[in-house]
Amino acid sequence: MPLAHPRLLPLLALVFALSARADLGLPDSVKFPAQIGLAEGQGLEKEAQSEAEFAIDKKGSRSTLKGLRHARWFSYTPAGGEPALGYYNGSEQRISKALLATLEKAGWTLVWMEENKAAFSMKRGESWLSVRMDAPQGQVRVETIEPAAAGTAFVLPPPADKPESFSDKDDIPYLLPPAGSARLGQGHAEEPLDVSLPGSGEEVRLAGSSVLIRSYQGPSTLSRQQFMADYRKALREAGWALLFPSDAKAASESQILARYTLKGRDIWARLWFEFGAKLSFSVADAGGDDWAARLAKECKVPLYGVYFDFNQATLKPESEPVLKRVAQLLKSRAEAFELRGHTDAVGNDEANLKLSDARAASVRQWLLQAGVDPKRLSAKGFGKSQPVADNASEQGRAKNRRVELVRTSCAR
Repeated sequence: MPLAHPRLLPLLALVFALSARADLGLPDSVKFPAQIGLAEGQGLEKEAQSEAEFAIDKKGSRSTLKGLRHARWFSYTPAGGEPALGYYNGSEQRISKALLATLEKAGWTLVWMEENKAAFSMKRGESWLSVRMDAPQGQVRVETIEPAAAGTAFVLPPPADKPESFSDKDDIPYLLPPAGSARLGQGHAEEPLDVSLPGSGEEVRLAGSSVLIRSYQGPSTLSRQQFMADYRKALREAGWALLFPSDAKAASESQILARYTLKGRDIWARLWFEFGAKLSFSVADAGGDDWAARLAKECKVPLYGVYFDFNQATLKPESEPVLKRVAQLLKSRAEAFELRGHTDAVGNDEANLKLSDARAASVRQWLLQAGVDPKRLSAKGFGKSQPVADNASEQGRAKNRRVELVRTSCAR
């Protein structure tokens, strides 16, 4: 292959430089001087619906702005004849001067500049740009936010009247991933779902007897803010009750806890957004658990989803869906059952026995008021004597704090 003519080398170098910088990924209105190039190993951050803080006046007052967000780290290489970058030698001033010259020509207006010139913000129409730098290392971070085009509304179908039938290769029918997502994994755990409210300080609470799990790589443009906004709105419109986070805290959270109790269903769902748009959905269809099969095989069913006030026997209102299902089952069968209360190992034996007995009695009383035949339903407490998990962990203690429904004819 013939070598290029020496006179063409500078031109080829310029073409190469321009082509290397042509895909910087930021909006077209963002123009850089020749000293700016891509930083090694630093990718583009692009989120269709996001938010970021910008200094919006000369005083540096900061405000959270929403829209289409881009961000990236770049490298700054001094131009010919320019001093090397370093500490206390005006590097910040030289970099900011070079950037401002090209950005102002592109229509950007300086709004705020840090005293040492290491950071500044600019505005162009409704778009905002911020720059911060580690000048001695030649590292420059540029972030922009601009009005986002209205996207297609995200919608989730509500759960059906009866439990759906689907395989591991299928998405959960009522908890679909965003368009453009790729499946990373799936799973099924034969254990209850942790439905504790994050940060509440309450004991761990469990629901259901098994958990379905789906994980996805979301679209690269999906931000945490968009995930939270889209799923909270879609879940609410599909009939779910949003238990966490509250509306006031939704903007700062990365997970959602929801429950669906319409049409006789009782489904719990926990959704997570992790860095890089990694998504995880965990679902416990408590109303779909096959109690009849479990009673036939094991003679008992733990009633996870029945909750009490801390260290008390007072039933919490959210226990009602499970209690209604128990009442329906007992009315459909002629045999006798016993409610057995159990505690974890915290506290003394006498107190735990008394508490477990009182809790079993509270559940019995609720069921009697719902029309269950008292002659076919007894209640008894066993304290901490029959653990089903290790009391050394919060999760294990939560499994041990339970009321079981037991067939007395085959109880073991």
